[in-house]
Formats: sequence, structure tokens, C-alpha cells
Amino acid sequence: MASDDTKARVEQLKVEGNAFHSQGDYAQARSKYSDAIKLDDGNAVLYANRAATYIALKHVIHMASQAVELDPKYGKAWARLGKSAYELHLYELSIKAWQEALGTLPSEELSDQDTQLRSQYEEGLRKSQEGLEAHQSRTMESDRLQAIPSDVKLPWVIALEMEDILTANNVLNSCAWPLMNAYKDFSEGVRYMKQLKKTETGIEGNLNALQAIVGGLLRDQRVFHMDSEDWIELLQLQVQFELTAFGGWPEGGAETVKEEAVKLLKEKGWKPTRLALASTIRAWFFRAYFVDRSGQNKATAMQYYNSIVEVLEWGASTWHDVPNSERGYIFQKTFVRAIKRIRMAAYLSALRESEGDSEYTVEELIDMANQMVDETTKNFPKDGDDEPMDKGAWYSFHVFPVADAHATLGAVFLQQGLSAKKDNEAEEAARMLAAAAKFYQKAAEMYPPDDEFFPYFLKVALEAYWHGGRPLSETLPLCERIWKALPAVFKIWGGYSSVSLKEQMHQLDQWAQRAYTGLLEEKYTMETPSASISNRSVHATVI
Repeated sequence: MASDDTKARVEQLKVEGNAFHSQGDYAQARSKYSDAIKLDDGNAVLYANRAATYIALKHVIHMASQAVELDPKYGKAWARLGKSAYELHLYELSIKAWQEALGTLPSEELSDQDTQLRSQYEEGLRKSQEGLEAHQSRTMESDRLQAIPSDVKLPWVIALEMEDILTANNVLNSCAWPLMNAYKDFSEGVRYMKQLKKTETGIEGNLNALQAIVGGLLRDQRVFHMDSEDWIELLQLQVQFELTAFGGWPEGGAETVKEEAVKLLKEKGWKPTRLALASTIRAWFFRAYFVDRSGQNKATAMQYYNSIVEVLEWGASTWHDVPNSERGYIFQKTFVRAIKRIRMAAYLSALRESEGDSEYTVEELIDMANQMVDETTKNFPKDGDDEPMDKGAWYSFHVFPVADAHATLGAVFLQQGLSAKKDNEAEEAARMLAAAAKFYQKAAEMYPPDDEFFPYFLKVALEAYWHGGRPLSETLPLCERIWKALPAVFKIWGGYSSVSLKEQMHQLDQWAQRAYTGLLEEKYTMETPSASISNRSVHATVI
């Protein structure tokens, strides 16, 4: 129940909102009502009052639009339109209105009043442009990270439902294990994050949220989803909360953090150093993760990922004799490897979008992938290891990193093969495309047979064979392998797939039907090059 002080503050905000509303300042009224709702989200009167401001703002927009139609040189009407549109998050309309308002002012020899108006209009334009950029970023994040149909049973939910029967039958070769354990960590962290609340003295919450959320994502990124409109806002607040509580370093690069960590260790010992480093690394991870996945700035994402890896490798080397219980989980091989796995994917994405920018090179990406394979295979778990292994961890930290490295090499060779083919370098194209198919097949076969990536990577291998002119005797057996796997795969991934699996399989079906029809009609033989058959569907994927 709200305290008397809170109730009094809510009432005060409501009175202030009413006053602004009666004066016609609907934007300020809306702001006051929103502040009151944050303190008392069960007060129906506040929601009704705020709704009234929306209606009023729409009326203002309508009246201002009529005014500027009658007199396009009426700057103050454009300004009213810009301000009201901004409050309703109609940013493009707001930007246009502020630009038109600025256009009504003289270009030189401005009076004092015109100078003041120019400053006001420019400020309005700036805020609207920032609002549009923020909205586009959120939309991109939502499209890429949260675009999940509401009526679909999600893969991680299905995986959880499978736990008992998998356990009873001692079935380990299923993607349900890494998926359900990733979701358990992720959802626990989100639950902790949602306990966060602002108080009169500061912020109160659970200090284990970031550890759990990051842990879930490092197990399997596919469990990421945002289930509330304020998700990002809550995460930013949680990051700030934990950095402050643990004395992390929100600013500065890898060198700064290394220097500060050594200094803190000398002054206060392991516990505060461990907590400060962990909170810093997790804060950096979220900055990199969201900047990369929202498509905002690949260079910034890579800068953060590289800083994380630099600090982790430095700490693991510098304190190699220190037990994990002292130096912290972030320096364990599995944690470092999982970060590098995500960085590798980010680098591949950056390379694809760089259009020849020398900042990202194929050679460096190949080196990342080869190092991933080498380091992981050298450190497979052995009896007596002190690192606990739950069901699913084997896939998340020891199998999937190698599989993704193979898929990364496949992507590199596929692109090089296609480039060579375009340049009429037939021998080089055939060699590269054959390598691409080989690596994609290896990647597919490392995933459990019910994982979406098993048929997907086989389908990409088939694309490489298709482009390489391989015969139907090599591509049609791949189709058969894919179709055989689909019932188990669709049991988990039929409703929602991160790689649009149903669309991919539909494309493959269309191509295979043309191939089999041609074989029956004796238009083709099993030695017919696969590329002789219409390519409208089989290579629709952009790898």
C-alpha cells in the first residue's frame, strides 16, 4: 500500500496536471499525469486524465494543420504542430513541422524575437530528431529481437515441457537441454530485474540480475525476448544499479580497467575486485550486444567485445594460479569462449556490411574461427574438472562454439566462391564452394538433430553445392536428410524459428519438386548439374 507521502505526491502531481490542462498546455499536463502513474499505477482517474490530454493534443494537431494550410508562413502554428506531434511520438510529422517553422524566419538580420524563436524551433527540431532515432533503434531491436507472434508456443517453453520425458528416457541428444537451461537463467535474471524500484533514497533491487541474464544469453542467445515495453529502460537501470553497488568502471577502456583492477586488488582484496570486474564486463556486454543486434554501430559493438576479451584474457593469464572462487567466474574458459563465440558472429555481421572496409578482414575472421575450434577441442571436459556441467552445458560451451566456427568458415568460403564464380574463375569457385558445403555440413552435424540449425545448415550446404554445379546425386540426398529431420525439429521450432525455418523448407521443397518431376519425365538424370534446375527458390537465402 502506498505511503501517505506517496499519496500526497500523487495528488499534487494530479492537481498540477489539471492546472496545465486547463491552461491548454497539454504536453505538460501529460507529463504530470505520467509521473503520477509511476507512483500509483492503479489509479484509474490518472489514466483517464492522461487519455484526455492525448485527445486534446490530437485536437491541437488538427487545428494547427488547418492553420498552416491557410497560412504556410505562420511559424507559431508550425511550432504548435511540432510540439504536439512530438508529445504523441509522431516524430516525422514533428520534424517536418519544426523545419517548416524555421523556414518562416528571416535568413539574416534577425530581430531579438526572431532569434529567440529560432532557438526554440531548433531545440524542438533537435528533440524530435533524437526521438525519431530512439524510436527507430527500439523498433529495430524489437524487429530483430522480439518479433515473436503472441499466439505461438515458444521453443524454450516447449523445451521445458519436454524435460521430464527426456529425463525419464535418458535422452541427452536434444537441443531442449541447452535451450531450457538458457531460458531458466535468462528468465530468472529478468524476474530479478523487474524487482528493481526507485525509492526516495535511491534504487533498491536484486544484485544477481545481470549475472543470470548474461548467463542465459551465453548459453543460447535464442532465448532473448523482451516481454514489456519498459524492458530496455529496466535493463539500463539494473546496469547502473549493479555498477554503482559493486564499484564497476562504466567509463574507460580495457587499459583503464586493468589498471584500476590491480589498484583495487592491492587496496581492498579479491571480493570487491571480483565484483567490480564482473559488473563492468557484463555492462560492456550489454552495450555491445544491443548496439550490434539493433544494427546501430558495428564498430562500437566490436570495440566493446574486443575490450571484454582483452580484459578477460589478461585476467586469466595474470591470475592463472588464483582459484575461480577468488578471481571470479568471468575468467573461466567457458565464459571467455562464449563471449568470443558471440563476438565472432558480430564480426561476421560487420564484415558483411562493411562493403570492403579494411577495418574488417576475412583473414581475421578465419583466424577467430580457427582459434575457436582449436581452443575448444583442446579443453573438452575431463573427469575431475572442477567446473560443474549441467545437462545442456556440453552443447552450449563445448559443441555449439565449434559448430558456429565451422558455419563461419562456411560463410566465408561461400562468399569467396560466389565472388570467384561472378569473376568467371571456375576452378577457384568450385574449390571454395566445395569447402563451404563441407564446413556447413560439419556445423549441421554438430547440432542436435532436433535443432533448427541442423536442417538450416544442411540447406545452406546444398546451396553451396548448387552454386558449385554439383550433380543431383549429391544434392538430393541432402534434401532427404533434411526432410527426415523435420518432424523432430518442427516439434520444437515449428511455431517460431530464428532462421525462418518454414520459409527455408518451402523454398527447398519447390526446388526438389522440380528436380524429381524432371527425373520422372526423364528431362534430368542424377548426374544433371543441380544448377540446371530453376534457381528461383534454392538460393533465396543470403548467406
